Amino acid sequence: MPFGNRSFLHIARSALTTIFVLGCAAAPALAGFPDKPIQSISPFAAGGANDYLTRLMAQQMGSDLNVSIVVDNKTGANGIVGASYVAKSAPDGYTLLMGNSATHGTNPSLYANLPYDPVKDFAPVGMVGFVPLVMAVDPRLGINTVEELVAYGKKNPGKLAFSSSGVGSTGHLTGEAFKAASGIDMVHAPYKGDAPAVGDVAAGQIPITFVGVASASPLFNAGKIKVLAVASSRRSGTMPMVPTMAESGYKNIEFSQWYALFARAGTPRESIDIMNKSIAKALGREDVRKGMSTQGAEPEYSTPEQLDVFFKAEIKRFADIIHRLNIKPE
Repeated sequence: MPFGNRSFLHIARSALTTIFVLGCAAAPALAGFPDKPIQSISPFAAGGANDYLTRLMAQQMGSDLNVSIVVDNKTGANGIVGASYVAKSAPDGYTLLMGNSATHGTNPSLYANLPYDPVKDFAPVGMVGFVPLVMAVDPRLGINTVEELVAYGKKNPGKLAFSSSGVGSTGHLTGEAFKAASGIDMVHAPYKGDAPAVGDVAAGQIPITFVGVASASPLFNAGKIKVLAVASSRRSGTMPMVPTMAESGYKNIEFSQWYALFARAGTPRESIDIMNKSIAKALGREDVRKGMSTQGAEPEYSTPEQLDVFFKAEIKRFADIIHRLNIKPE
């Protein structure tokens, strides 16, 4: 089975979305919400996809809801610091988390004493988008293809390391899956976000990284990194010349970073619906979709119910992968 699954979000989406939008049109708005600034937490470093999407949605939703949405980067421990902050916030809809495939996917299987419960402590608001993972290398290696990288790794055991946005991140899992499939030896170097992880490859500090295409695109376009493959079922519109992992001989390596907004559990449903409707409006804007596209992100709307089913399934899927690849906190 491929390491990726987005199919359920495409099943009956049109019907569910139509029902949801009609319901929102008929439902009365919660009086006074929002009537003060909202805090939106990005649990990863500035400059990465999580930060970009948090700021983009804050700008668009703030304008739509006529309220200031302030972005705060609370980084550390693979998103645990930021997620824990929101998990302890008041359940009033005024503190949001741009959760992702780490905070609400891999972390529950990696950390025995996770200080938050991704299911019990959060209320799903809505999906925002997906970002395909890419394998990028330092151009100074003189490697142009995945095949050449594997050959180099086998000739130079113990000399390769790869970075990711953190232990248990989708980048980490992609690297470990590739390591297992290719049989080459690579050491994992966790960072606090995609931006620093790929930045050190461009600086020559580490040879390989597995990060979202959004974070890799600027350095790729500037010629400071070389992208060898995209870990998705199809080529990225941002980098159409870059082959997929399947095209490079590794059919079962498919990973994407996904991003979604969550509120504190217990937040009034009326407030959740107001914010979800605002997400739908933002993702329906052509300028927003184009802006996301330039960053390699694919817009993906969902109802709170769809997001609830999705991230719970992701927790189970990643648990299987983490167990199979014997990935542990470092």
